[in-house]
Amino acid sequence: MQKYKGFTLIELMIVVAIIAILAAIAYPSYTQYKIRTNRADLQVELIRIAQRLQAYQLVNHTYSGATLAGIGGSSTYPVTDDAVYAIDLAIDGDNLGYVLTATPIATSIQADNGVLCLNQETQKYWEKGATACALSSTSSWDGR
Repeated sequence: MQKYKGFTLIELMIVVAIIAILAAIAYPSYTQYKIRTNRADLQVELIRIAQRLQAYQLVNHTYSGATLAGIGGSSTYPVTDDAVYAIDLAIDGDNLGYVLTATPIATSIQADNGVLCLNQETQKYWEKGATACALSSTSSWDGR
């Protein structure tokens, strides 16, 4: 009688089931990691833009006329076809202050993750699911 070498169909199905279970556990964790990483990268970008705005204000003694494009910033982050945030610069009425607002793009992985804000006083704001900024001396980017 000849002995066959190899795997049976049942053994292969068990391996496939184990891989599927591991993938089902790992994918949500990976997605959350990507969301946190995108948010942290955006925070760095907002600080870079704020530094450029401070340099602009130092030279011009006002924020009047400052635009994202004019200071080397971008209206999306990252600056690719798969951007996850839209960035807006709002100069206040007396031209002595600004608010940078980053809103998640609805079709991106960051959708419903909340807006991030930063102003000239380095007040920061983020809260999961928030749709508007609530900047204050006690607000922060850690969601508390």
